[in-house]
Amino acid sequence: MNRKKLVFVLGFLSFFLVAFILGTLVNISAAPYYPSYNNYGGSSSFIRQGSQQLIDFFVNWSEPFLQALLGGNDYTGMLLFEKFLIYLLILSMVYLSLKKIDIFNEQKKILGVVAIIVPLLAVRYLNFIWLNTILMQYQILGIALVGLLPFIIYLFFLHNVSNNSAVRKIGWIFFIVIYLGLWLTTEAESYGSVYFWTMLIAFVFLLLDGTIHRAFDKQKWKDADREGTVRALAQIGKQLEDLDNAPGIPDHIRKRERKRLEKRRKYLQGQIS
Repeated sequence: MNRKKLVFVLGFLSFFLVAFILGTLVNISAAPYYPSYNNYGGSSSFIRQGSQQLIDFFVNWSEPFLQALLGGNDYTGMLLFEKFLIYLLILSMVYLSLKKIDIFNEQKKILGVVAIIVPLLAVRYLNFIWLNTILMQYQILGIALVGLLPFIIYLFFLHNVSNNSAVRKIGWIFFIVIYLGLWLTTEAESYGSVYFWTMLIAFVFLLLDGTIHRAFDKQKWKDADREGTVRALAQIGKQLEDLDNAPGIPDHIRKRERKRLEKRRKYLQGQIS
C-alpha cells in the first residue's frame, strides 16, 4: 500500500471512529453511575470514568467540525452519526459511478474532489423529515431481513435434514403451531400481523412441500452437472495441449481432432454459461 492510500485509510478510520463515538455518547451518558461500596466495583467504576472522559474529550473537540460539515442549515447535530453513515453510502456510490467515466478515471484528483463534494452537499442540506424517511426505509429493510432469515434457515434445515416428506411436514406443523401461539397471545397488533403472515407462508410451504423438495433436488443435480462439466472442460484443455505438443501426428489428423475437441468444448461452455 503506497503512502497516499495509507493516509486516506487512516483518515477514513479516524473520521469513522469519531463519528461512532458521537453515536454512542448518548447511550453511555444515559447509563447510571454506580459508586463503589467497600471496594466493590471500584476498578470497574474507575475504568468507566476514564473511558467516559476520553469520549467526552473527542466529542467536545470534533462535534463542532462535524456539525459544520454535516449539520446543514439547522446546525443542531441531530442524528449526526446517521448523517455520517448516509454520507459514506452516497460517497461510495458516487465514487463507483464516476470511476466508470473515462474523463474522471484519468483525473484521480478531480474524481476524489467530486466524489467528496457531491455527497457532502446532499447530506448537509438533508432536512429532518427526509432523514427520518430514509432511516425508516432502512429500518423496514432490516426488520424484513432479520425476520426472514430464521424462516430461510428453517426451510433449508428441513429440506436438508431428511428426504422423508412426513418428517418435513411434522416440522412445518410444529413451526405453524409456535407462530399460532405467538399470534394468539401477543397484545401488539403490529407483531400479530407479522406472526400471522409468517404462519400463513409456512402453511403454504407445508402444502407445497413435495414441489419445493423436488426443486431442491433438481438444483443439487444441476450443481453436480456443472461441476462435472467444469472437469470435462479442464480435461479437453489438457487434451488440446497434448495434441499440439505430440510429435509424429499427421497434420490432417491433428486438425480433425482439434476441430472435434473445440466443438465439444464450445458445447460444454454453452451448458454452464
